[in-house]
Amino acid sequence: MLNFPVPYPDELIYSLVARAGIHLGLTSPKQLLDEVFANRHVIATVDLPNHLAPLVQLLPESMGLDVACLAYRHTLFPLYAPFTTEERRRHCLEQMAGDSQGAIHLILGVAASRIKQSRALRYCPQCLQNQRSGHGEYYWQRQWQVMGADSCLVHGGLLEANIERHAYHRHQFVAASPLVCPLLSQPVADAHAIRITRQVTALLQRQPDTSPTFSQWSAFYHQLANLVGCAKAKHVNHQTIHELVMARWSADWLEQHGLALHNDSGNWLQAIFRKHRKSFSYLEHIVVLDSLLPESWDMVTVLDEVQSIPTDIYAFDPCPPDEKNGLSAEYRVRWQQLLESHGVKQARLSHQALYAWLYRHDRSWFLQFNRQHHQGHARENRRVDWPKRDRKACRQLFHILNLHESKLDSLGYRGIGIYRNSHRDP
Repeated sequence: MLNFPVPYPDELIYSLVARAGIHLGLTSPKQLLDEVFANRHVIATVDLPNHLAPLVQLLPESMGLDVACLAYRHTLFPLYAPFTTEERRRHCLEQMAGDSQGAIHLILGVAASRIKQSRALRYCPQCLQNQRSGHGEYYWQRQWQVMGADSCLVHGGLLEANIERHAYHRHQFVAASPLVCPLLSQPVADAHAIRITRQVTALLQRQPDTSPTFSQWSAFYHQLANLVGCAKAKHVNHQTIHELVMARWSADWLEQHGLALHNDSGNWLQAIFRKHRKSFSYLEHIVVLDSLLPESWDMVTVLDEVQSIPTDIYAFDPCPPDEKNGLSAEYRVRWQQLLESHGVKQARLSHQALYAWLYRHDRSWFLQFNRQHHQGHARENRRVDWPKRDRKACRQLFHILNLHESKLDSLGYRGIGIYRNSHRDP
């Protein structure tokens, strides 16, 4: 395909395809999809597009771009890659190369995330003027479309364009232009937006790299809690951390961005300091790190530190192997004595700490031993004497039969007709 444009620095794939339609003089969205993707069913996705492999074929080989480079340089994928598993990161890149049909947003948890996307595309008017002066045209930059990064680091707050992110024409790629991006005055950026934007920019500039494991993230946050004096051994003081976060971020800002902290025990702030079993969003990480680390911290340094943590570390297991073996023998004897006198359920309720220790450190023996001592749950229901009830019901049926059997011969023609056709009744 001739005259396909080359992406500008930090330009979205969405913007690149939209500019291709302008360069080719195409007004039909379907015709543009035919020319670029040879597929009329491609959805115009802003953040995590797919069908990147056909775009690689349209770009000059001298640029040395592949699917991973396009994903890291011209989509919002770098905001999610460091916080998911390595297996999912690679799987997402494979999905972005072809037709994923929205699977990427499900894999990365974007579809169910508490961090909601903005209603419309956003832009910086002064940056657009600089683009027109330098390149002769407008284009959509990645950083503008990130929730939480609500400002331009140079010019001020971002504005909403006259184009919705999820428009009615979902196959249409809309280019940035004076029509949809009027040059209006910008609001002054607040401190929250500037801090978020600075870290988001660092994430977007990060090169392709392996993702830390959940155990590494768990160990990092446990070490961070110890570093700031919010933990003692394996116990984290969640109340102190909550106070530090609320002192740094206003309640209104947290509520507006889906990160409200209520007084329940299962909020996202407490979960991020526990053992990680799922990924957390870029915004949750930035809010916590900016509250606990010095003012000069940056996300790149944090990611390097997390990746340097040994992958086999278990931050919540302070027992050395020798000490654990000695405790296992002692705790086994205690648990056996409890089960002989109380049973599994009562022993668990009365000695919860012992139950938790054996389940965590000696699970195989623990579960096998408990299975041998489970009490049966079958109980005899003595509330109803069923044989007596059956005999009573049988006597009543015989009484009804004896009472009405003699009357069957006296049925009239109408009764006989009803009796003969009773099998046809519904």
